[in-house]
Amino acid sequence: MSSVIKQFSLTDLSNLYRIAYGDFELDAAGWDHSELIGLIQKSSKFVGNRLEMAQLVDWGGGQSSGSLPSSSTAYINRPFITAMSVYATSVIDSQSMKAARRAGSNLGAFMDATELSILTMKRAFADQVARQFFGDGTGVLGVINTVTTIGPGQYQLLITNATWLQAPWMLNDLLNIDTGTDLFLVTNIDLTNQIITVSRQTGVQVPNPGQNIYKQKSRNNEMFGLKGVVTATVGQSLYGVPVGYRWGAQTLAAAGQTLSVKLMRQLDQQMRFWARGDLPTDYIMSATQLRLFEDGEDAKSIIYIQPEVSPERQAGSQVAAVKINGRTVRVHWSPYCPEDTMYAINRNKVHLYIRPDTAEGNDPGGFIENGDSIFFPLQVSGTPLDSYGIFYATYANFYINPTFTGVINGLATS
Repeated sequence: MSSVIKQFSLTDLSNLYRIAYGDFELDAAGWDHSELIGLIQKSSKFVGNRLEMAQLVDWGGGQSSGSLPSSSTAYINRPFITAMSVYATSVIDSQSMKAARRAGSNLGAFMDATELSILTMKRAFADQVARQFFGDGTGVLGVINTVTTIGPGQYQLLITNATWLQAPWMLNDLLNIDTGTDLFLVTNIDLTNQIITVSRQTGVQVPNPGQNIYKQKSRNNEMFGLKGVVTATVGQSLYGVPVGYRWGAQTLAAAGQTLSVKLMRQLDQQMRFWARGDLPTDYIMSATQLRLFEDGEDAKSIIYIQPEVSPERQAGSQVAAVKINGRTVRVHWSPYCPEDTMYAINRNKVHLYIRPDTAEGNDPGGFIENGDSIFFPLQVSGTPLDSYGIFYATYANFYINPTFTGVINGLATS
């Protein structure tokens, strides 16, 4: 999966440094996922073609009273994951870099220009990782309900109610539709009416109702996340293991009820034997569900605690918790969580397994290096371009153990 986040031109840089700015509001562009990504454990054990785990399901035989028992092997699941490639790119032309470097008294202009490009790319990349954490690996952003042609190669796409979320859509994003490879540029987003306006950049493809929309090159190429785990049923497999006894997420159908501590406790009880006591540490829900929960009678059950990660702005999560069956469970909200859904996860059973040397520190990814530099001279068909590319990537996959995962769906949304 890849996307060009921002290309700086000479005009951009000239305008950028002609005016003295108090600040650049990068925060206004994206969500703060530091709490969410902070609770996902990273591991660099991913050194083979695939990474295989082992989970003891039951002790098996070998137990008796009165006389020696017959032996029997323990029952062990052997789930596995394979790495997925996730990318973000940014481009800055060499003249902009030179212009910034010579921007008069602003000696930090070159650093500012490259830093802005890098920071924008990294924040966009983190947003992609968070979105995929809630996905099912297919990469579907939404399903087209109706198509209105407004000009040559220009279309208004009405997204179905069942697949609509506000967060995945971005202006200037490049999309693929259905199985096609033609690129469509997002030129307008109508959040109220669920309409995405696109302009075809390449090819002759015409969108049709019922077709899926994807990030460019991302169809069936994304990391496997929560939606995939909680929707898998008997007859399907999770991480190569058939869904069945103590292997699969627990689901509680709310049937239009408002989210409450009672429902949380009911799901908790449903998971108790399945998870053998390793119960959820975190609840993740939509902003709608958090609002209704805080407005309801159970608001008195909410307590506020000091977070492990404490950014200045908590746009992507809530520093709150509830007491459930004698323990404290963290409460978060995410823009990528469906409106009528609450996920229950155990943060100790959620991992992002990353190929070695892919990422540093707490970042979910890292720069692709060009020797001692991160800038790559760009070319088209062997002809050099007067610009440089920066590439940020991870080669990884989530492992969300389904035995310790639950979901409440069908909740009231008003």
